[in-house]
Amino acid sequence: MRWLVGVSLIFLLVGCSTVEVNVDYDQKFDFLSVSNFSIEHKAKEGESSLVNDRIVNAITKQLKLKGYKNAVTPNGLIFHFYYSAKEKTDYRTSYGLASGFGRVGWGGGVILSTTDTYNYTEGTLVIDARNPKTDKIVWRGIGVLELKEQKTPQEKTEYINKIVAKILEKYPSKTLKE
Repeated sequence: MRWLVGVSLIFLLVGCSTVEVNVDYDQKFDFLSVSNFSIEHKAKEGESSLVNDRIVNAITKQLKLKGYKNAVTPNGLIFHFYYSAKEKTDYRTSYGLASGFGRVGWGGGVILSTTDTYNYTEGTLVIDARNPKTDKIVWRGIGVLELKEQKTPQEKTEYINKIVAKILEKYPSKTLKE
């Protein structure tokens, strides 16, 4: 039974580790003094308004869960987001050893190698929190992951929700003193 729990935990951790998150913030900024937020995004040419709306909704949901209110006020932060996709190639080499038995006994070994190429799309989502009083970024979360194809609008929404939740997991909460 213990091995089943261990295997389940490994699958859970592997499932959660698909988004690589990096966070930076202003250590002097008092995040507990902030109670409100707003979201601004200037769409670039070619961006999908459907994707933008999903990201706005996901950010709003996560910040509300952390105790913040969606309202434009002087003591609130303004959140911005940017995203991009880049085609990448990964090369994976594996090695093997071959040997044999001949007329005069055991033969020598030969090392064999195989290199496989793996093409994929890497996506990056950057979420910034800007202090409107100073016009400086006080928090930045960056999520990088291999993009997977989602077929339905529901799958796309769930995928974006998971990515945004993983990035904003590191953002300070109003409800729990972290």
